[in-house]
Amino acid sequence: MVTVRHRFESPDTTQTLAEALSEYLAANPLLKRESDLQSPEARQFFRSHDVVHVVYGCGTSLLDESIVKLSSIFGTTGGIRVLRGYAPHETLDIYRKLPVLGSLHAFLAAPYMILRTVWRCMAQSKRWPWDQYDAFLNVPLREVRAQFRIKVAHERGAA
Repeated sequence: MVTVRHRFESPDTTQTLAEALSEYLAANPLLKRESDLQSPEARQFFRSHDVVHVVYGCGTSLLDESIVKLSSIFGTTGGIRVLRGYAPHETLDIYRKLPVLGSLHAFLAAPYMILRTVWRCMAQSKRWPWDQYDAFLNVPLREVRAQFRIKVAHERGAA
């Protein structure tokens, strides 16, 4: 059973998307921030990436990062072009620092997680807008998820 650590990870949160995004950013102070990123493309990529973390109820474990990557490709309007955002040196720097044991755990869980994530994305009513999400910032997150039929990553363990 997965324990929900943050309100935005719960399918029943009453937070708006903006409030949930603020919680996510406050809970992860070591994430790359706008001031750390050189290109406008990298800044937009990481903003959209962080929003996907929140909308899909994902933390920052390697397994959750994998869910975010798959959800970005299969569940958002970004589609396969999202992969270009992982190419700049700012992103590659992150991958060089990944722990080996966490990578092994994510690899072992991958077959189930891949199938479940792609299945859930295909069951959405429509794709989440990768970079056009401003209209949803003041909407309660559970309403956003209901509108798009998005299931949070750890729904079974949600408190």
